[in-house]
Formats: sequence, C-alpha cells, structure tokens
Amino acid sequence: MKNHLKKILAKEELSFFEIQEIVQNIANGEVSDAQIGAFLVSVTQKGVSKEEFFGFASAMRNFSNRIFIDKYLVDSCGTGADSSKSINVSTASAILANACGVNVLKQTNSAITSDCGSTDFLGALNIDIVKTPQNAKAQFNEDGISFVHSPYFNEFARVNNPIRQQIGIKTIFNYLGPLINPAFPDAQLLGVSSNEMCDKIVYALQKLGADRALVVNGINPNLDEISICSKTDVWELKNDEISNYQISPEDFGFETVDIKEVQGGNSVLNAKIIQDIFKGEIKGAKLNIILMNAGAMVYLAGFAPTIFQGTIIAKEAIESGLAYKKLLKLQNAPHPNPNLSKKVTKSFFSAESQGAREQAEVRG
Repeated sequence: MKNHLKKILAKEELSFFEIQEIVQNIANGEVSDAQIGAFLVSVTQKGVSKEEFFGFASAMRNFSNRIFIDKYLVDSCGTGADSSKSINVSTASAILANACGVNVLKQTNSAITSDCGSTDFLGALNIDIVKTPQNAKAQFNEDGISFVHSPYFNEFARVNNPIRQQIGIKTIFNYLGPLINPAFPDAQLLGVSSNEMCDKIVYALQKLGADRALVVNGINPNLDEISICSKTDVWELKNDEISNYQISPEDFGFETVDIKEVQGGNSVLNAKIIQDIFKGEIKGAKLNIILMNAGAMVYLAGFAPTIFQGTIIAKEAIESGLAYKKLLKLQNAPHPNPNLSKKVTKSFFSAESQGAREQAEVRG
C-alpha cells in the first residue's frame, strides 16, 4: 500500500491492476486502518479518471455476495448527499414501477447524511429487507421485487466503510455504492449528487456490461433524482452508446416547483406521505416527482418507448389503485425466516454494528 500511496500523492494515474490489488488487500484485511484512511483522503484529493472509476467499481464487484435472478432486472438508486431533504423518491418509484410490471432488485441503506435512508423508510412502511441471496430470490419470486440492504452484500465495503465514517468527508466511494448492487441489474436509474461525476458513472456502467442506464442529476437545486424542481441532466446508455441531454418538468406536463414542495422528514413521516400518495390522497409535486422517476424505470424495462410514456403508465397504476394494492401486499408479506427481517434498521444503529453501515450515501 505504501507504494500505491506514493503514486497517488504524486497525482499519477493508477493502473487497473493496481486498483484491483488495493481493493483486494483492503477487503482481505491486509491493510491497516491508518493506511486505508490515508488512501481514502489522498485518492479523493487526486481525483479519478473514467478508467480509474471503472477500475474501482469492477474491483469492488469482485467482493459481492451475488444474487442470481434470471429476469431482466432494474434498480433505482441514488448516491445521496444532495442535501435536499426530499422524500424517498427512488424507493417509492421502485415500488410503483414494480406495480407496473417492472422486475426490481432495489439496493437499500440506512441514513447517515439524510434524515431517512431507504432502509429506514422501508422499515417504517413495515416492508422486509433481506440479508442473504437466498432470501432475496425468495422475496423476488413472491413479489417481483426484492430489497437488499447493502452492508450485507459486499466485503470490501464492509471493511472500508467504518474508516470512511471516522474520516467524515465525502470520497469517491460515495459514488461507487450504486454500482455494486449484488444482482448486477440489467438496467439502472442512477441519481447522482455531483454533475461532474455523471459521465464517469455512466462510462463505468457501460464497461461493466449494463444493458441500459439513465444517470441523472437535477441541476438547480442539486438533486440525485429526475427533478421536479429544475431541468435534469441525463446521461443515457442504450445499445452500448451514451447520449447526453436535458429534460424538464414541463416535458411531462408538470410545473417546476420549489424544492420545499418535495421535502419530507424522518422515516415515519416519509412513510405516511408515500402511503397517502399511493392511496391517491396526495397530488402535486410529491406525486409528480415519483411518477417521473417510476416512468423512467418503466422506460428502462422496455415497457414504454419514452420516459414520458412510462410516466403515463405509472400514473395509471396510481389512479387504478394497482400501486396501493402492491404496497399493501409488500407490507403484509409473510416473514417465515429470521434472515428476512424488519428489524434491520434498528440493528444497524447499535454500537456493535455501526461500522457496517455500508455505502453511506446510498439512499432511496
């Protein structure tokens, strides 16, 4: 590690082999905490190229506890750290898209930088989070959707994350979390809180073999979703080609609103808001931002020719009651296995497991 640190401090680019070696040594416990901390700070200060970012994503995937599901899977996940205090758009969108027929493998995590992470939100909704690949498959086979709590599914992240928490600064690993979904989904809607990281992320997804992707950043105010508050920069991966364009709320027939219109609070409040949206009792901006993002997932799954058409399908699922029916089914699912536990959120706030809260910025 000392030689790698010297190269990083000299602002020299790391080779693919060097990155693989660094990640492997950290995951295998062959590097001291001090060296890991020095690495995190120095590589962030240096910055990473597209190839380096891909290298880290590829290397981290090697330490995934894989989930194998023979279906076309879509994930919606954000990097977090956008300071928006928004409701849990990605997770609500995943449930709504699933109600429209999209196969979803949703990666989740507990909150660190926000008031309510996706795991916290699902716990408040009384929806199960899984801990093992076997239970992920069982949940998916039952519901067409599975919620996998990130810390259980990647060894490098498990070792790396406690050091990140102690350092307390944003690093490149904030942006790598959504790329290590253990199912390696075919398509991803990936919200990013840093506009300059978007091209690196979509490039990494292309190199990792993703079939389709929408990497999005709401530009003003900064939002790691397709935004109802401003234009959204989009990097789309389709047919192994990357295109870049912008979309706006007006493209969907919606008004641009202030960020306050889509803000929530803690897990209990956010769960109440989403339930009321799915019941059809809340309209306006909070509904519309979920429709836009769910519509993007419907589009990625190939069920609609455009994001706009996907949004129409999502709206119909809300208005017909299909979305609320799906939510109720998830809330009332049987829980025969202790590894399929609603208590995961509480356990991850205990002192003994605090360091295992992986991918701090992955929220829904």
